[in-house]
Amino acid sequence: MVASRFVRATAAVLVSVTVMLAAVSCSSAAVDETPSAEVGPTAAVSSAGESTTSDVAEPLVVEREDWGAVFEEHGVVGTIAVRAVGGDETLVWNAARAAEPRRPASTFKILNSLVILESGVLPDVDTMVPWDGVERSVPAWNQDLSLRTGIEVSAVWMYQEMARRVGADRMLEAIGASGYGNEVLGGPIDEFWLTGELAISPLEQLDFLERLATGDLPFAPGNVDAVADILVRERGEDWTWSHKTGTALIEEPDLGWLVGTTSRADRRWVFALNIDLEVAGDVVGQIDPLVRQEVARRILQDVGALPA
Repeated sequence: MVASRFVRATAAVLVSVTVMLAAVSCSSAAVDETPSAEVGPTAAVSSAGESTTSDVAEPLVVEREDWGAVFEEHGVVGTIAVRAVGGDETLVWNAARAAEPRRPASTFKILNSLVILESGVLPDVDTMVPWDGVERSVPAWNQDLSLRTGIEVSAVWMYQEMARRVGADRMLEAIGASGYGNEVLGGPIDEFWLTGELAISPLEQLDFLERLATGDLPFAPGNVDAVADILVRERGEDWTWSHKTGTALIEEPDLGWLVGTTSRADRRWVFALNIDLEVAGDVVGQIDPLVRQEVARRILQDVGALPA
């Protein structure tokens, strides 16, 4: 089952994340953006770069063919989309894949956290949710957790319990009001983001994340700020990197997400990456997020969104 595969695999993820965070460099050296090439027509833009779906111009999708070498170097197949907040260009590797909706898996915990706070199921990100007493293979899950600690270790059981308290009606209303992906549940309230019909593309992830960064979501500013705070994973003197992983084991092949935001000096960026996870071999090795983080780091450094 998808859920059991996820539980067996996640312990290695937590160890890898801890090691990676301990090795973070706080250098503030800037990296210049390299030249880019425009892509042809996509679902979002015409060949002339004008919106084909509304009167409001969408950011022009620009293919960065040089970024393919970063994926190749790490031995993975996937896509990444990056945009400066408020910018008029979206830089991508593999533009066709960047427009393809897939299940969000645990990246949905970003919106889920907003809904939990907005609905009053929890009053803040530090209120503890009592552990249900079920021993799971991820030690960090077997304790009382808050939104702050629960999203860091991606505790499935806690978010499932909170989703049940929110209920399907309120959840679906929030998804629609936020314009999140295809705006459907298509599955049980406590696992639709893992096994249901909810789907979102990397380009749609960017739109959601940019609305989160600018406060343009239908949630109280205090709740938006609180969720933004619990997503921060690395910070330096004048920069932060916030992100959330997701592993969709029901996709074929298994899919690994990394989505988030950066701020550096007076600029902000949003990004969304996904890669295929090898079907053969040990599942624990498949979902280790370090490869996703390193691919994203290299590309974010390339555009100056993170220090070298």
